[in-house]
Amino acid sequence: MHNNINIKINGLNDNTSLKVVDSLKDIIKQFSYLDFRRLSNIVITSNFQRDVERISQSNKKGFENKYRANKDTYAVVLTVPKDDDFELVLVMKSDFAKSITCKNDEQEYKNALHVLNHEFAHIHDNNKKIDVFKQLMKTKTYKGKDSIMFPIAETCWSEYIANFISSQSALDTQYPKVVANTLLEKIYMTQQNIKTSLMAYKINNKREDLVESSIVQIETLLKTASYLIGYLNGMQITLAELDDEIDLKIESSYFNEFWSFLKHELASIHQVYPHGFINLTIYKNLAFLIDNFYKEQGIIFDEDKKGRIQIHII
Repeated sequence: MHNNINIKINGLNDNTSLKVVDSLKDIIKQFSYLDFRRLSNIVITSNFQRDVERISQSNKKGFENKYRANKDTYAVVLTVPKDDDFELVLVMKSDFAKSITCKNDEQEYKNALHVLNHEFAHIHDNNKKIDVFKQLMKTKTYKGKDSIMFPIAETCWSEYIANFISSQSALDTQYPKVVANTLLEKIYMTQQNIKTSLMAYKINNKREDLVESSIVQIETLLKTASYLIGYLNGMQITLAELDDEIDLKIESSYFNEFWSFLKHELASIHQVYPHGFINLTIYKNLAFLIDNFYKEQGIIFDEDKKGRIQIHII
């Protein structure tokens, strides 16, 4: 175990806490090829949302990577400023942490192992990006529509590379197929939901929440696609080899062209990772693709003469 990593636990009894710490030591050794620099604290908590907000709000400029961005979130990596650098904090739910001690339940343990591998991959990737972008992360503020497109592009990259790096531990789980099925569901549901929401907005343009919801749904769709591409590239298989039925349905859907572009662009970024990461223009082409996809769904991001963002619905 890295001597400079502090582990804080609440919501578990002393005996379980000791088992969790021992398991964490073993797992970190297992993934010692990853870059754990800047990981300062692991917080295991029964008050997950409260502690995430507490750590995030105590720092004006923070960043986070979640394995799941919903009520089923198991863990999150927070990147927070510290002195002239950044530190990384891994926060996980105490109920989930117990899973890494369940070696008698082999599948539960393998599932938990993969989730941790994914989070550790975020730590690895964050370290590589901080090495290159440290000053930009402290000072750079996106303006206009870049304030939406570039963060989404960076999120897509982050989830892609985390699943690429952790793909081998996913081989003993159902996660790749689950994500493939989830993507297919989102492809159909997102388009229908957005059509309904934007039609309602045109009738009542005071319902800006409908536009905001549509923007978030598209982001979630793109992030899910990036998850899956990370698995496929990491396992060196095609979607058809994972599930030929899902592959055929995506191929015949409105999403297929963007799916092909996204695969190409993420692979292109990966080719120069990490040493070719010079500045944030690394995400420029990906941000452009994302902007075009929003347009295709009827949401156009524009800027006024002062660079303020404007959103048009078509």
